[in-house]
Amino acid sequence: MLRAPELLSKPSVEDTRTRILAATRELYASKGSRGTTTREVANLAGVNEATLFRHFGTKNQLLSAMLDHYSTYQTFPGILSHVAGLASIDEQLRELALLTIGEMKEREDLMRVSMAEELSNPDGLSCAWRAPTETRRLLVEWFASRVVSGELAGDAEWLARVFMSLLFSFVIARKIWNDIDVARERSVANIVEIFLNGARAA
Repeated sequence: MLRAPELLSKPSVEDTRTRILAATRELYASKGSRGTTTREVANLAGVNEATLFRHFGTKNQLLSAMLDHYSTYQTFPGILSHVAGLASIDEQLRELALLTIGEMKEREDLMRVSMAEELSNPDGLSCAWRAPTETRRLLVEWFASRVVSGELAGDAEWLARVFMSLLFSFVIARKIWNDIDVARERSVANIVEIFLNGARAA
């Protein structure tokens, strides 16, 4: 008796890893690192715990891999390369802000959990901040090149911090400012205008 090919095939290693990482994200976003158990992850992903540990080793390695998998820092160089092709610093910053806000919005659940865990357990899951730290490093380099070219003035480290803080506030603190329904493009235009008023080279 012939059986359908799909019934004979097994999930690929990458498919299995992706399912495990997706299940980890779902549980981490609702329960945090302490409440996320490898047994629940395995059940949600449709694998056994032995398979999970074969792919990721330990719970902390699993959480680290998940946060890396859903982070922005691996795609951030591509974003910076894209905006560098735009004509003016205003256009570059607006596009950079829009793309970065989009990336943040896709990971808002992870950002909120990581912040909450930082408050309750400062010595906890250090890998949660690896991606934002690397993104900041890349942004510092980008701003430094704009200072050298004469497009901006100031300390690149602080330019990066202020710029990222404005974007972070837009994503995370919208309820404080009652900005839930404010158009993203209009907000970005205001953010860039305020930023450039203090950072544009004379």
